[in-house]
Amino acid sequence: MPTVSYYRSLKQSLSECSEKLKLLEQSNDEKEKVIKELKEQNLRFSADLDNFQKRVGEENLKLVSYASERIIKELLPVLDSLDNVKDEGTMAIRRQIEGILQKQGLTAIDDTAKFDPNKHEAIGMEDGGEANTIKKVVRKGYALGDRVIRQELVILNKGE
Repeated sequence: MPTVSYYRSLKQSLSECSEKLKLLEQSNDEKEKVIKELKEQNLRFSADLDNFQKRVGEENLKLVSYASERIIKELLPVLDSLDNVKDEGTMAIRRQIEGILQKQGLTAIDDTAKFDPNKHEAIGMEDGGEANTIKKVVRKGYALGDRVIRQELVILNKGE
């Protein structure tokens, strides 16, 4: 038959085991909490990386689409000069240059209604017509994609 000291010893061992179990459970809970935080952090980092990659991709597309902007701006005065010459050969060359530039995304601003300071630069006013409408285009304006690279020079109507 077991003695009282044996039961005390068992009780002591059981108590020690219970405390160790509590410590292990606490440790396990802390580790699970850390794992959960790391998983959330990993998700945030993954989302940040995805957003960064998308942003870099978009910026690269913009850079590619606007890479030719400087040379196109330098060619615009040549187009203006070719507008003033009316022989067939010169007009054919102008059409070729214009076709090449259009392939690069260049479009002429062809908005002759209301004055828009984003697209037009007013250089004068003349009598007649509805106020702040374009009376005459002095120099063509151009856009590259959705960005105006040269405003149209216009003369506005003063109004009647």
